[in-house]
Amino acid sequence: MLKIIEVNEVDQFFELEPIWNSLLSQSRDNNPFLTWEYLSTYWKHFSGNKKLKTLCVEDENNDIIAIAPLRLSPYVLANTFTYNVIEPLACRGADYTGLIITKKEIECLKLILNYLAVKNEDWDFIYLYDIPETSSVPTYLAKMQKNSIIPYTAHQGAICPYLTIPKSIENLNTLKGKFRKNLRRCMKKLENDYKKVELTDYRSFNSIENAMNAFFDLHQQRWTLKNLPGVFNTEDTRHFFSDVAKRFAEKGWLALYFLMVNGNPVAAQLCYKYAQKMYYVLGGFNPEFSKYSVGNIITIKIIEECIKNHVKEYDFLKGGEPYKFEWTNNYRRNLGYRFVNNRKTISKTYNLAIKTLKKIKADKILGKMLHF
Repeated sequence: MLKIIEVNEVDQFFELEPIWNSLLSQSRDNNPFLTWEYLSTYWKHFSGNKKLKTLCVEDENNDIIAIAPLRLSPYVLANTFTYNVIEPLACRGADYTGLIITKKEIECLKLILNYLAVKNEDWDFIYLYDIPETSSVPTYLAKMQKNSIIPYTAHQGAICPYLTIPKSIENLNTLKGKFRKNLRRCMKKLENDYKKVELTDYRSFNSIENAMNAFFDLHQQRWTLKNLPGVFNTEDTRHFFSDVAKRFAEKGWLALYFLMVNGNPVAAQLCYKYAQKMYYVLGGFNPEFSKYSVGNIITIKIIEECIKNHVKEYDFLKGGEPYKFEWTNNYRRNLGYRFVNNRKTISKTYNLAIKTLKKIKADKILGKMLHF
């Protein structure tokens, strides 16, 4: 008989480290944002006023066969209502979330939801979002929808473009003629204007810290030119990404690349290489080299590296930005699921507000609450 173990304390959470990645590798939701290294580092930096609510499912032999990496987060609606949401542990800090389920998938998911339905005193909503459509969660939720003890609604989330890596660069037939021609022209001009153009990675720097600082600088240069803050405008964010980089490097998952011109970095991409896929996290470049399209040049060179190393896919992650569709026409979607605790007064008040508040300002407030 399956049973639930609820993990609320950090010490309990860290006791899961020895088995975490092994279970993840057996699940359909296997991605770098669900690794022990990523989630534990996220919690270290951004736990704040949130509480751990990670659920483990044990089988008849007391072996853990599923983990739901969740947290309980407090929110305020229109400075009036306080409400609590059970959500992914690294929400808004990861492009993909999910549940780690290795076997008895429907039974595990049903047990997790039923457990939360019974233990309903501390939450108003459960919001599972940024679930890849390839995850096991949509499949098994659909199968048990009529029998779900907690009512829920589903919605489509962000577009996530991806490129299937060809066997050779000549077989990269997703590029349109004009784009391909401009890319070749820019590469030729860059090589003609400078003596040495090459792709390197973080190992060409004295340390991962120095490599990450160079990456931060290139990322921020572009956004500073636009008078925008960029991602790395706080020390907390920089420290988090640096810590993840160090831990991923130890595992062989860090793929931090630089386009070097005469020994100086002019473009960079922070990627995670995990389970034969390349995940493009963030990039940056020196605006003085924008006329050479160095962002595209470093991308094509990384694709060449993927071909050499038998990487199967280059994942552009969340967002349907036009530049991604210069490279591919393929995309998947993230999905979201909102469960309502109808036994709680705040949930009933919220649902009434959804039906009655139609002003734009009210819609924006509610949209934030739903994380749309």
